[in-house]
Order: sequence, then structure tokens, then C-alpha cells
Amino acid sequence: MIRPDAEGFTIQDIWTGQAAVVAMTPQTGMSLADAEHTASLLNAADAERPQSERA
Repeated sequence: MIRPDAEGFTIQDIWTGQAAVVAMTPQTGMSLADAEHTASLLNAADAERPQSERA
């Protein structure tokens, strides 16, 4: 889920409500294009995981 923040956009984890973290870096303050692209990649990676491994 992409939400506006004070510096741009945040990719929010729908299960925790916290900013998604990639390589120990919270995904905050991003441009909309970067946030949409990164969210797409994260969603695709999640879709490839077996259902039993999802939160």
C-alpha cells in the first residue's frame, strides 16, 4: 500500500501498518514513480511465495 508522507510516499506493509523495509532501509520519502515500482516488485515477490509462508 502506498501512502503519502511528509517527504513523498511510503510503502506501507498491510499486515504490520509499518513502512516496508528493504535491505534494512524503510521505504519512505520516495517519489510516486519509485514507490509504485518498488511496491510492484514487492507484491510480485510475495505472490511467488507459497501460501503457507505468507503472514
